[in-house]
Amino acid sequence: MNNIAIIYDLDDTIFPTKSIPAATFQPVFNAIKQANNRFLTEELLETALEDLWVKPMDIVAKEYGFNDAMINAAKTTLTNSTYELSLTPFADYHFITKIPGKRFLVTTGVTNLQQAKINSLIKDGDFDEIIIDDPYHLDRLGKKSIFSDLAARYKLLPAKMLIVGDNPDSEIAAGNALGMKTIQILRPGVQRDEQATYVIQSFSEISNLIKSYFI
Repeated sequence: MNNIAIIYDLDDTIFPTKSIPAATFQPVFNAIKQANNRFLTEELLETALEDLWVKPMDIVAKEYGFNDAMINAAKTTLTNSTYELSLTPFADYHFITKIPGKRFLVTTGVTNLQQAKINSLIKDGDFDEIIIDDPYHLDRLGKKSIFSDLAARYKLLPAKMLIVGDNPDSEIAAGNALGMKTIQILRPGVQRDEQATYVIQSFSEISNLIKSYFI
């Protein structure tokens, strides 16, 4: 099974983002609100801030048309904050280490925040490699390039790589573009999307998928 690899997303794949204490992001929300200065309506801004629980800052900023002051305020606050989190993964997380093949974790977000999540959730040995796709890094690759780089470095065939996540516009789209098999996991609140190769409810289903289609 060394020729099979699975790349996992983190947010709303391994753990529920809504389990992060609300106070964690309050300084960021306050900074954005202050910088907004009536640029967006209060209703639209509140909707944008709610989306930040499930989408990266750069995506939300683009979707809702944040101005430069809002974008800079968010970046400054996010990158200069210290995060200490105590999080619990979804109950099926333990199945990951029982699934054959190499395991990678690729997550998008500000490095210090994503690393705090990783420190709280992930044990040594859970993954062969962990990569943070930070939207604020000048040399950012993005998930598609990261997936392609992993395939090249570990000498993996795209057709033998599975991408597991919840977001059809992020990891699922990236995997599809590279000819990899994609698995959308339907966590609470996640809507099924037809772009993924497979759809599952639990990590426990992945082993059977591998046995059925990859052996």
